[in-house]
Amino acid sequence: MNVAVRPPEPERLWPHRLGNLLVAGVMCIWVGAFTPEPYVLATVPGVVGWLLLVERCRSMRSAMVWTFVFGAVTIGYGYRWLAPTTQDFGNLPVAVSWLVTGIFGAVGILHGWVFLVVHRAMLARGRRPHPLLTALLIVGAEHLPMRLFPWKVGHGAVDVPPLMQAAEWGGVSAVSFVLLCLIIPIHEWLRWALARSGPAARPKAALATFVLGCVLYGVGQLRYDAVRQAEEDATESVRIAIVQPNIGHDDKRAAENGQGSRRERSIRAYQQGTAKAVAEKAELVLWPETAITDPVPIMEPKFDAHRTNGYLNQAGYGFVQEAGEAGTAFLVGIYERRIGRRKVTGEAFDERWNVAALRAPQGLDAPWSVYRKVHLIPFGEHIPAPLDSVLDPADYLPQKFTMKPGTIVGEGAEFSSALIYESRGAGRSLRLAPFLCYEGILPDHVRSVCGDARPDVLISLTNDSWFGDTWEPYQHLNFTRFRAVEHRAPLVRATNTGISAFVSMTGDVRAANQLALGVEGVLVRDVKLVGGDATIYARFGHAFPWLAAILALLGLVTAWLRPPPLLD
Repeated sequence: MNVAVRPPEPERLWPHRLGNLLVAGVMCIWVGAFTPEPYVLATVPGVVGWLLLVERCRSMRSAMVWTFVFGAVTIGYGYRWLAPTTQDFGNLPVAVSWLVTGIFGAVGILHGWVFLVVHRAMLARGRRPHPLLTALLIVGAEHLPMRLFPWKVGHGAVDVPPLMQAAEWGGVSAVSFVLLCLIIPIHEWLRWALARSGPAARPKAALATFVLGCVLYGVGQLRYDAVRQAEEDATESVRIAIVQPNIGHDDKRAAENGQGSRRERSIRAYQQGTAKAVAEKAELVLWPETAITDPVPIMEPKFDAHRTNGYLNQAGYGFVQEAGEAGTAFLVGIYERRIGRRKVTGEAFDERWNVAALRAPQGLDAPWSVYRKVHLIPFGEHIPAPLDSVLDPADYLPQKFTMKPGTIVGEGAEFSSALIYESRGAGRSLRLAPFLCYEGILPDHVRSVCGDARPDVLISLTNDSWFGDTWEPYQHLNFTRFRAVEHRAPLVRATNTGISAFVSMTGDVRAANQLALGVEGVLVRDVKLVGGDATIYARFGHAFPWLAAILALLGLVTAWLRPPPLLD
């Protein structure tokens, strides 16, 4: 007689707790994929160990606890720079800064909990899901908006060009999918070879998934070769210079607070760097985020070229006008002053925007256009609601003024979108898509800045000096490199203290095209312009991970509707 049976408990090849500890230790190797020089092979023990741990635990609660421990250790180690940074950047007490870091680590594993709940629910019916479905489930879960820093499996493949090219059609989620198609079959084959109980492994399904991963890898290689060749063959270019002054956050903060010697040192560094850039015939010079710490009137209440340019001349930046008269344009980080508001007491507000300001190559009549930063860093640049109504920014922020965010919708959206630059080198108008600091790792935001048209150049202005010589500057650069592939546009990144870099349309960064941490320097390169239509990702955004989530949920429903296997 056929009787429905409950599948046996997931097997344990070692004593339960010791086995879980060993597997969790293997999983921690995954952090190697997020080091300054990412090792994509570290993703293999991370993913395989995670799947093994999720399946071998006796209960859902146990699996969630072990996943939490893994997340706390791995994320805490990989982002250990976060606690001292929040303490310094946000003037937070030591205990509070570590609490913030702890919350960050805890939130970072919520997507892992989503995956394990759904995956174990599939196993509970006595059948293993298709490995391809497992990959889709992870892709869908990791895309959930649960983290301050949206790291994904695919981020570890930043130095593997054939894998990275998938971002053109599906963002980093597509890179995760291709990588998972190559890794998850390894776990399935291990179960097939070693498992003695539990739902039967699916080696043929694993082979099909692996073949799909290999095909997508091959397509990525072909696409990489084609884009690289198109970039080399391009006849149009724009000569861009990056000025990296090596002015750290202590000097910047002192300059913001009116310490004359620090301010003069900053101006001198930019003047010397600009002179070198002009000598190397750069037509567009980039200064990093908040390079000019003075609050400059630009667009408020209305633009007046003489007022803006005259203000900078009086503030010590007259060399900018001189370079402009000689034909040099500037895209620089500035605090844009907002005037006209007063408190109830009659005292004036000190409100500013953090902007990337584009100055045309002219003299005193040079027009400006601005991009206003939209995503401000909580407790670093603003006090988040509802605390902003009770906490004074002067007491809790590194700067002694209120930072205002830009907007991508409604009134003011024109000041948070792409900028148009008339390039004499290219002989036409160029569409520049700027973004500031943290915004570089927010693909949806960069996509909104680019708009419907393909950008000619992506420009990232940032200040990573808060983080010192830690993993953060490397992680920030590596995460931002995906934007170049997503939009098939060259990316130029200017920072205060490094790492500044020229990134190709394929996401590559050569050693000769970057300025390292802690150095003062100028880098001038001819940026090739390929042009073309918007990419699939630019048109449809993150449609792929949402589609992956839908397919994964359909797989769950199907698994639950089917009866469990029968034994004779």
